[in-house]
Amino acid sequence: MDCLIYQYSVIDMRNLIPYFTLGYPDNETLKRFLMAMPINMINYIEFGFPSNDPRYDGPTIRKTHRIGNDNYDESFYIDIFNYFNDHNIKMYSLSYYSDIKDIERFAAVLSNLGFSGSIIPDLLIDYYDKAFDVINKLNEMHFEYIPFFTPSTPDNVIKKVSEKTYSWIYYGLQPSTGIDIPYDLDYTCNRIFSLVKSREINFGFGIKTIEDVSGLIRRGASGVAIGSYLVNMLDGNDLNGFLDYLKRIRGALDVES
Repeated sequence: MDCLIYQYSVIDMRNLIPYFTLGYPDNETLKRFLMAMPINMINYIEFGFPSNDPRYDGPTIRKTHRIGNDNYDESFYIDIFNYFNDHNIKMYSLSYYSDIKDIERFAAVLSNLGFSGSIIPDLLIDYYDKAFDVINKLNEMHFEYIPFFTPSTPDNVIKKVSEKTYSWIYYGLQPSTGIDIPYDLDYTCNRIFSLVKSREINFGFGIKTIEDVSGLIRRGASGVAIGSYLVNMLDGNDLNGFLDYLKRIRGALDVES
């Protein structure tokens, strides 16, 4: 299916980063949604590789992992990965370190599939003693480690990890996806921007509305990642609603740019 074309340039655009768990709700439905996305509305794309223990995802995304585990077939997605590579959309995996047996093989396999890097949400929390060895190996392989921080990440960890990495940073507004805990947006943004200067910082975990997006961009965010909110559209096979939602989010990003 040909993608819809809108007159946007990715140059100097704020980042729109959609997230999908591979294999959810099934391979064919996901392919239809992916191939229908207006390719020049998005900047990066994040693919969750199904995990048996996605502990830092909320209930909505955990459900997608359970079903994705039953459906995921790497060979099915080769052409899709090539499609995004051919259109210069950088792909990132969301992968749990608990599932990674060999970090060098992991990065090599993903590089061969065309991925630029990976978000590993449990690395700094559950495997901190191994984190810097992992980061150094990925740096040596020129495979981007995307630091994943939340409001509960200690300041010294944010500073130390940021100094050891060179990619963009993923900042989660909530402790996990699909969880709504009240927070002060000014404080949250000021904190991360004061700790990490001159880096691209994209926000996720709990972003749903146009107002959420506008508030972040006004405060200096480089972009937003949207995941849980897309699941209902996938569940309902609501392709038109999905495309309309992306268009509205893209519009909010552009208005505030």
